[in-house]
Formats: sequence, structure tokens, C-alpha cells
Amino acid sequence: MDRSVLGASVVSPVVALPLCVSGVDLPLTGLLFLALAYAARRRPAAAGLALAAACSLKWTAWPAVAVAVALLAQRGGTRAAVRGAAVAVAGTVLLVLPSALLFPGPLVQQVFAFPTGRRPWQTPAASPLPGRLLADLGPAGWYAAVALLLAGGLAVAVSLVVRPPYGLVSAADRLAAGLCVAFLLAPAGRFGYLALPVTLAVPARLPGGARGGEPLRGRVVRSSRPARPAHAPAVRGDR
Repeated sequence: MDRSVLGASVVSPVVALPLCVSGVDLPLTGLLFLALAYAARRRPAAAGLALAAACSLKWTAWPAVAVAVALLAQRGGTRAAVRGAAVAVAGTVLLVLPSALLFPGPLVQQVFAFPTGRRPWQTPAASPLPGRLLADLGPAGWYAAVALLLAGGLAVAVSLVVRPPYGLVSAADRLAAGLCVAFLLAPAGRFGYLALPVTLAVPARLPGGARGGEPLRGRVVRSSRPARPAHAPAVRGDR
């Protein structure tokens, strides 16, 4: 890891709390960043493996599959995108299937019931985010929160098709935006979830973080020596 990325991660208050209380948020963020970096470097198999590991850790990693596939399609073509998606899906199934068959109840509770606010008990970490406030109004509010969540997800998906990400920074930004929409509008959520998009987008902008194929747009390379006209004779020192 680049020293600037490591230093910013250690001193950031957003990362300090998960670092102290453990959990899977930090390794999840690292895997997502690694997947986007591999996708920007046209390595679909490596990106798919990183996505599979992330998706097996937590459901919040699933939107990263769409962003990484869009980035692979932009950087490496349709074949690379299909290969990356296939590796991600197959790897996730292989990692999750054993526990899903042995313990289907906890999987349903954690992956489907909790994000939609349909869990039989309330979490003490719940935060007054817009989706949660709407869901507390009753069944109509819950349906409104779910409808807004689906509309936000559809808007991000359309943006991936209309204007796909072209490099690591733009892909990290798009994934961070999608995760922010999901966390803010989900019927159940907490402020701590927002640490994931923040810690995902920041390293891409640090020195050494944006080496994933970002195009050099609007940059003019200037020579430190003035150009010599073609008809001018050579002088001593130009040889």
C-alpha cells in the first residue's frame, strides 16, 4: 500500500472507529478498492475474485459488481466484463453456498430482513436516516422508502450504462454514490455504514492511488527548453 494511503487511513476519524472495534468494514473496503483497481488494469479474473471475497463478507458489496463490470467493459471490452462477472458470481456462490445450506435462517435475517427493516428486533445502532424515518411512519412509509431505494438504485444503474466509469477514480466515485444512496434510503441503516463510501473514494485521489488507467484529460506537456525553429542553425550545446 502506498504510504499516503496508509497514513490517511490510520489518522482518519472515519476509519479509526472501525479499526478499534474490529468488524468487516475495513477488509471489505480494501477488497472493493482492490477489485476496482484490477478492473481498471484490465484484469477481469483478479477483479472477480476480489469481488467474490467482498460479496461473501457482506451484502453491501453487491453493488460493486455492477460498477466493476461497467469499468471492465469500458477498459477491456465485453469479453472482459463477462469474464469478470462470471468469476465474481461463481466465486460468491462457492463461498456462500455451504453456510446458506447449513444455516439458511441467519442468512435470510442478515442479508434480506435486516436491510429492509423486516427483522423481528431493532438494532441499537439504528440511526435517524431518511429511509429509517420514513419506515417508522408505518406501512405506507416503509413502501415509500423501498420505492425511493429502488429508484435510486435504478438511477445509478442507468448512469453506468449512459456514462460508464473510465478509471479507478470515477469507478470509486460511482460506487461511493450508489452506496450512499442505498444507506440513506434503506428502511434500516446507521451512520457507520457511510464510512464505507468515504474510505472507498478517498484513497483513489491520494498520490499513487489513481494509477488505475485514468485518462490524462486536459493536460498539456510543456518542455523546459524552448523549441528551436526548424531553419535555425544548431548551436554548441544542442548536440
